[in-house]
Amino acid sequence: MAEPVNLWTAGAPTPRHAYVAYIVFDVVLGLPFRWCTSVSEWEQHQGVKVQYGGTPNADLGAAWIPSSGLLEGNAMECPAWNTWSDEEGPGVPGKGRLPFGVANVADARVDADWWSWVFWAVTRMEEYNAPASAFDGMGRFQATASMAHAEGWLLRPEVEVRIRAWARAIGLTPEHSTYKVHPTIDVDSAYAYRHRSVWRTACAVGKDIVHGRIGRLAERWRVSVRGQHDPYDTYEWLESVHAAHGLKARYFFLLADRGPHDTPVHWRQLGMHALVQRLLQSASVGIHPGVASHDSADTVRLEREVNRLKELSKAPVQHARQHFLLQRFPSTWRRLEAAGIQHDHSMGYADHIGFRAGMSRPYKAFDAAANRPLDLTIHPTAAMDATLNRYMGLSPEQALDALERLAGEVKAVDGELTLLWHNETVSECNEWKGWRSVYEQAFERVC
Repeated sequence: MAEPVNLWTAGAPTPRHAYVAYIVFDVVLGLPFRWCTSVSEWEQHQGVKVQYGGTPNADLGAAWIPSSGLLEGNAMECPAWNTWSDEEGPGVPGKGRLPFGVANVADARVDADWWSWVFWAVTRMEEYNAPASAFDGMGRFQATASMAHAEGWLLRPEVEVRIRAWARAIGLTPEHSTYKVHPTIDVDSAYAYRHRSVWRTACAVGKDIVHGRIGRLAERWRVSVRGQHDPYDTYEWLESVHAAHGLKARYFFLLADRGPHDTPVHWRQLGMHALVQRLLQSASVGIHPGVASHDSADTVRLEREVNRLKELSKAPVQHARQHFLLQRFPSTWRRLEAAGIQHDHSMGYADHIGFRAGMSRPYKAFDAAANRPLDLTIHPTAAMDATLNRYMGLSPEQALDALERLAGEVKAVDGELTLLWHNETVSECNEWKGWRSVYEQAFERVC
């Protein structure tokens, strides 16, 4: 096992120092590290030494990172966050400027307090006090309002890129990790027509008649009365694609009470129990918390939805992804943790593909307002089908090219690529005609 990298900062390391060191060494580099309890202990260490803050001592041969002050306590205002470092140089990991610049008068340059930038990026501090204009009509922070989009980082896991560039510069070799691809499926509406109550079916028929949707009426008749295959029942086909590439998918089920944004098949329908049990033979499942539970003042609604999946799956529920990728920090994370969820897969944007936190790998969440780590692991999501089609307006071939480019960026850091699809978007229905082949070909290009 490699010798630990020895770290030093003036005074005891704060929770924020400890968290960034965890991201840098545990998550991204896979290397052991330890905080030295005294400066003399640190100075006498013969291996790689890293000093955060204070005044650098060139005679010690240590890697030095300046401090802008963000990590020293629990402040929510970002000191000098909009002061930028130089584009590149010994005080800037990788290429391109970074925020939290610190003037280096002795060498006539501006270095990067890139540890503060890492903290700011992965905790999503950027979104805590963002202006109202940064959010869409559902209250979602938009990718186009992010620094990553403005600086051209969004399409690569920039935090991992910069950390690995810094490691190479000081002679550290990251622990070898294997590039991984994770298919995930959100089940907003498990079936188009089957397993609906008589009342819901009657209401839907009425709407079809009022709006003159004759084709939909005919299809509903063929499925509900004549037993034709339901178009949203794509699960067997999806599992065949995953099996062909040796992948195991996770399905997130929307089991919320019906509302303006939540319109699932009722969880008590016998078909829902059968579907969950069938998928558990080859895949994993998680909860897809509804909009109403996310906007609730407490966790009662969320816990009710979690308990419904427990009943259907006959197993604990540890994984979640927010419906519509709706999330606000840190309240969403706090609610999930309080409800016993241990893994969240919502870290992505609806309006653009890319890496919302600059990360492709899973990592533990940190509540910057409460200044504490959370018992919740974040699994970043790089691309969603609706983002490619509806929000970005890409053709199927353009979508495949975009996914392949994302995969290339993740492979470059030996990271993990998570894709988000829906069971109905491979149905070849309506706006999704021609998109079934995208899902099938995507894994040929990204695996």
